Amino acid sequence: MLPPTALLPVAIVAGLVAASPAAASRDADDPPARASGGNAAPPILPALVRTRVRRVENAIDRLTENVDDGDAATAAKTAKVIRRQMAAAWRGTKYYIKNAPPPVAGDSRVRLVDLAPRVRARISGGGGGAGTIADAPTTTIAFFQMQDDVISNIVQLTDGARVPLLDAMSTTLFFALDRRDAAVEDVHVLAPPPPPAEDARFRAHASGGAVASTFQSVMPQLVGMIDDEIQQIDGLQSDASDLRPGAKKILRDAEAQALLTQRKVNTYWPPLPADD
Repeated sequence: MLPPTALLPVAIVAGLVAASPAAASRDADDPPARASGGNAAPPILPALVRTRVRRVENAIDRLTENVDDGDAATAAKTAKVIRRQMAAAWRGTKYYIKNAPPPVAGDSRVRLVDLAPRVRARISGGGGGAGTIADAPTTTIAFFQMQDDVISNIVQLTDGARVPLLDAMSTTLFFALDRRDAAVEDVHVLAPPPPPAEDARFRAHASGGAVASTFQSVMPQLVGMIDDEIQQIDGLQSDASDLRPGAKKILRDAEAQALLTQRKVNTYWPPLPADD
């Protein structure tokens, strides 16, 4: 399972470890998305994203075991599952960005009953229900958090990996990085503009009442994820005792791509101005 993260203060998937009360009747491993504010139960990710995220989580655990066992053949198959489910998770996220209604001001949750019937059927498996699901910005940053977890785990698994294991690591790492770049472009094109009442003074606070999430408030959080990845790569290059020459090149190339992605995110969604 993905570990909780302290990097993202607002509208993130910090609940990927514990299920919310709203999801109690579902699989206990279903990852909810957590927004800031009060003691309200965090909304869960829509099913067309949540189920795929869970499959990626499970595959990451299996891949680690495969690499530890030196089982290159099984690792290659498991890595393929990660790539396929990561791509599927983004397809679901894109669908939700296009179809989810905007959240009510001051609330980062969307009620299932408020969705169009065809959208409700797609994200709830046709079961309807009166629970709440994460809004589109929260779901999107949850996807990027899952993708960051894939990248971070693959980076770590390069330490000591040799061909052919290293080939599977490289393929999956750059698949994740390339798909992240494509997803950033998709969000830039698909994300709706902020509500008229919102301007550059909008603040997303980590505490002190519920705050509606927007793409303008959540997407800068991706910069922090990438900072963490870069620090991990730098540290691994500095202290890893069994990093092969091929792995070193993979990490250098990955870091260069991550830096370019970070620059693009900062261009599309500059940090919100600080409070006066």
